[in-house]
Amino acid sequence: MPTDVRTGAAEKFSQAATELRSAADHLDTAAGHFRAGEVPRGCAHALAAEGHMIVARRLIDENAVTHSTRSRP
Repeated sequence: MPTDVRTGAAEKFSQAATELRSAADHLDTAAGHFRAGEVPRGCAHALAAEGHMIVARRLIDENAVTHSTRSRP
């Protein structure tokens, strides 16, 4: 695999990890809001977490597609 492809893959995985850490932070915040009875705020953070997870999944999917074009059965 060429260096530029490996570098790109590494960057996408790094970005995905950052997105997942952000998702975890939002879920912790959501849990706190739910414990405090602040349901709308909890839902807002839960939705934000889902958005971060979607971005992470897309980045991982992009790497999977790239890998599939270079992989031999």
